[in-house]
Amino acid sequence: MFLLDDILLAPVKGVAWLAQQIQKETNRQLFDPAVIKARLAELQEQFDSGLINEAELRTAEEKLLERLQAARQQEQAQKSSAKP
Repeated sequence: MFLLDDILLAPVKGVAWLAQQIQKETNRQLFDPAVIKARLAELQEQFDSGLINEAELRTAEEKLLERLQAARQQEQAQKSSAKP
């Protein structure tokens, strides 16, 4: 009976695993300080080359800096919760 349950639930478990992996990668891209800093550098290059104006640069920078601050807060929270 358990073997049959495993076979029938395998597709559901696979989809759940895939969703978990997508969530992990999304969080990594959103809150990884290295990714955020690279995006800030890209924005500056776009501004320097005239692809975006100063207002667009400032708006995008604000959002990225907020994400960077949230990432650092998350990191600190994880460190403090890991301490015994």
